[in-house]
Amino acid sequence: MGILRYVVQGFGWEVGRQVAKEGMDALSEELREKEPPPPPTRRELKAQRKEEARRNKAIEAELRRIKKAAR
Repeated sequence: MGILRYVVQGFGWEVGRQVAKEGMDALSEELREKEPPPPPTRRELKAQRKEEARRNKAIEAELRRIKKAAR
């Protein structure tokens, strides 16, 4: 009876370890999803400003074209 007790206890420890590991993984995944994104780098900011300037230029050109067509 003694050896069976240790086998069952060992099985219980293994199941408990697996459940705890899955719980910790799920919790860390949930926490990672809630983290704010890292701030943009200088290169990304420069690219964003460049894209915004290009977009503004295109809008201005379209407005000039529309004004010219309205005359």
